[in-house]
Amino acid sequence: MNSKITRAPEGLSAGTASMSSAPAVGDSARAPLGPIKIAAKEIKVFYGEKQALHGVSLDIPDKAVTALIGPSGCGKSTFLRTLNRMNDTVPGARVEGRIEMDGVNINDKKIDPVLLRAQVGMVFQKPNPFPKSIFENVAYGPKIHGLASSKSELEDIVQSALKRAGLWDEVADRLHAPGTGLSGGQQQRLVIARAIAVEPEVILMDEPCSALDPIATAKIEELIDELRERYCIVIVTHSMAQAARVSQRTAFFHMGNIVETGDTEDIFTNPRERRTLDYITGRFG
Repeated sequence: MNSKITRAPEGLSAGTASMSSAPAVGDSARAPLGPIKIAAKEIKVFYGEKQALHGVSLDIPDKAVTALIGPSGCGKSTFLRTLNRMNDTVPGARVEGRIEMDGVNINDKKIDPVLLRAQVGMVFQKPNPFPKSIFENVAYGPKIHGLASSKSELEDIVQSALKRAGLWDEVADRLHAPGTGLSGGQQQRLVIARAIAVEPEVILMDEPCSALDPIATAKIEELIDELRERYCIVIVTHSMAQAARVSQRTAFFHMGNIVETGDTEDIFTNPRERRTLDYITGRFG
């Protein structure tokens, strides 16, 4: 990979980061990784005359969580949005480079972005349930994509998605109540249930816990750890502790470039780049 650093920076020896204030890495970070699901190659993104990404390359493994970290405005969310072509909806945006999912270039003109977004779901920073019932929130995707041939099949899909999102026991007796009436953490799990109801292959999460309290955050993190057994997950987070807890791979972005990428345990305990160490220990950002 182009962003791989092959030598340690001067003065940064093994174990330096582990003796700093870097967050502890959770056991899940040591899990074996699946094959590469997404390969991004030399991705450049422009918003009008402004260039937001400068030739970013990153391999993203399947059935694992890849965390994108870095200071605000460094290109993390911009890169995340290239993975399901959300930048197509931004006036004046232009994307160069190649993104392959299972070997298929998703930027090919033959690829329908609507169908792509069913395969690559997105969970945003602020929970955004539809102004519909809990049931209809989850049933919406399967309905428009024709995934259910009967009412009972649709009900099974909704129940399965809510169970996988860890929400079924809390809402089973009020499926026809408004989704917007749930707590913030429940709404975010409802949005995740909505995303997985269409059987995606990839789930993108843009700071999914930043608007939640610590208890709700812990539930979402537990859910992420469970979901990675079935999905490729990419998460943008400003929380170093969260990245260390939930991810197996980490990419550090700075000023529209990837400074360093690798196993989360290595990034947080023995980074190769001085800028990575400074960021994860709070010296800047």
